Amino acid sequence: MLGFKKRELTADEKYIKDIVRYFSENEQVKKLISPISDEYFLIDDVNEIYICIGNGNFSLSNHKFLYEKIFNLSFTEELKKKVRHNMEIEMQTLKKSLFKNETDLLDKVLGMVNKAKKEEVQNRELNGELQTVQGVSFAG
Repeated sequence: MLGFKKRELTADEKYIKDIVRYFSENEQVKKLISPISDEYFLIDDVNEIYICIGNGNFSLSNHKFLYEKIFNLSFTEELKKKVRHNMEIEMQTLKKSLFKNETDLLDKVLGMVNKAKKEEVQNRELNGELQTVQGVSFAG
């Protein structure tokens, strides 16, 4: 059986892989996807670093320099996969916090409803609108 030897990464590819890993794992960096062109963007506004990963191409820029290079499609697909993976982690974390907030909201609203009902019953009792017959209250 013939096995294919995995191609060793060039120095540029090693640097780029580490750079993409760092920026994609950083929660402060915006991660965007252009669905039609299938380009992935990592935007670090604080450090003014902008990365674009396309189909076989990579560009990195800051306020002074631009680095652009064409790479093997399998390499850029691996970079995109890393970005997608970290985006998914962030989205799942966001989803958990949203559902927790929704549950908290429902709990607060239910508490308000129960409090309002209790106050309504107390007000009706004070106004003499309820009659008690053997421990059970009826509206009068």
